[in-house]
Amino acid sequence: MSREFCVNHKMMRKLVVEDLGMMFYKMKNVHHLNDSIHRKRLERCIQLKARFAPGTEDQILFSDEKLFTVEEASNRQNDRILASRSQDIPDSIKYINRVQKPLSLKVWRVVSAESRTKLIFVP
Repeated sequence: MSREFCVNHKMMRKLVVEDLGMMFYKMKNVHHLNDSIHRKRLERCIQLKARFAPGTEDQILFSDEKLFTVEEASNRQNDRILASRSQDIPDSIKYINRVQKPLSLKVWRVVSAESRTKLIFVP
C-alpha cells in the first residue's frame, strides 16, 4: 500500500493505525467447508445419532492419544537474537539442533460419561 501512494512504509503504518484506528491482523488457515461437505457432515451426524438408542449415551467411549516430542520449538520469524555482531552469539544459542527421530512420548486416555482411565504413558 505504501508503494502505491509513494509513502514511507512507517508513515503509512502510522496513518493506518493511529489516524484510521485500524489494526493489522494475520490471516488464519481454516478448513474449506463447501455445501457438499456440510451435507456429508449432517448425514454422518444423523447416522451416528441413530446408531445409539436413547439412554445409551453413557456407554459411549472416547479415546485419544497425543504424541509429544522432546525437541526445542522455535519460530525463525519471531525468535530473534539481538547482538552487535554475529560472531558474538554463542553457538549454543545461535543454532537449534534437529534430529530425524527425536525422543517422543505417547499419552493415551479413555473417557466415558461415567468414568475415565488414568493417563497411560507409552515411550
